[in-house]
Amino acid sequence: MTKSGSRPPSSQDIADMFKLSDVKPLPGDASMRSYFRGDKNGKSFIVMAYPDSSKESRANLKASIDKSEMMSGAGIKVAKCYEVNEHSTCALLEDLGKRSFGDCLREASELPETIYKMATQALIQMRDIEEMQALPPYKDTHIYANRRQLIDYYMAYKLGKRPSETYVDEFHALWDQIESSLPPCPQGFVHGDYHLENLINYSGEEGLRRCAVIDNQDAFYGPLPYDLVNLLEDARTDVPHNIRSNMIHLYTQNMSKKEKETFLTWYTILAMQFHGRVIGLSIKFAAEQNKDSYLIHVPRLQKYIVESLNNPILKPLKLWFEKVRLDFHTVTPLDGDHVRATLK
Repeated sequence: MTKSGSRPPSSQDIADMFKLSDVKPLPGDASMRSYFRGDKNGKSFIVMAYPDSSKESRANLKASIDKSEMMSGAGIKVAKCYEVNEHSTCALLEDLGKRSFGDCLREASELPETIYKMATQALIQMRDIEEMQALPPYKDTHIYANRRQLIDYYMAYKLGKRPSETYVDEFHALWDQIESSLPPCPQGFVHGDYHLENLINYSGEEGLRRCAVIDNQDAFYGPLPYDLVNLLEDARTDVPHNIRSNMIHLYTQNMSKKEKETFLTWYTILAMQFHGRVIGLSIKFAAEQNKDSYLIHVPRLQKYIVESLNNPILKPLKLWFEKVRLDFHTVTPLDGDHVRATLK
């Protein structure tokens, strides 16, 4: 059993806690959470475990379960929660299977258009979620705060030195200037980490409910284009332009002309912020956690950023990057040791 400040649970701890057999740890995500798969009476289960039983971890576990209930209420397939151990901050969840939509894409077991269409339709359905008072607002999330990671890590690596807070302040001021010139962005339930690896091809349902959504811990109330950007401009894979265009059309097809224009403008804004955060995060993981595998995504992210900066709405930001001599065109060969030496 875990206590605040103690070690995370082991496979044996999980087995004892939920009376499971053959418990094995699963690959984790970028968070401190850990996951396990185990059996009970011939049925497979997933256990989600937080690293300790601190007040923050207990609150995060409850929030995760609440967010799943919100999504389920809108008809989205999510993992059922069967049991919660609040003392150890763990939850026993339905096992939705091992095949993500990303696996389906790599195996070519489904047409790419079919995969992305189902994922986009699930996003459209999430717009029906109404009870969102418990969700944190976008500007209170780490996702919003970490827009500066482009400066803190990517810029630091490219320029060979840590930038001053003046650069960060100018960067944020430019975003304030750009955003204040726009009509309000449509708001709603945002998953926060919506990509093919977090969508499970669930064989126990038909139709749209085959698209089971996991890892909703970062969900917030905020700009609706964010999840669509995450899906269609994922750092892990190239999405063909025709599919991106078709999915944007599908998502916006029932909007008025003005609503669609606003949505597309904010899509560009959020794409630039998203890629800037992720490119910085990739450098950060290599520099601070020796996770050099994240560096493989940097060239694709550079390409996405160049594409975003071609939009006239981002001209002030593009000019500022030119002024501070920060480029995204050069696909710099990245080496983990070089990154760590530069950012030590």
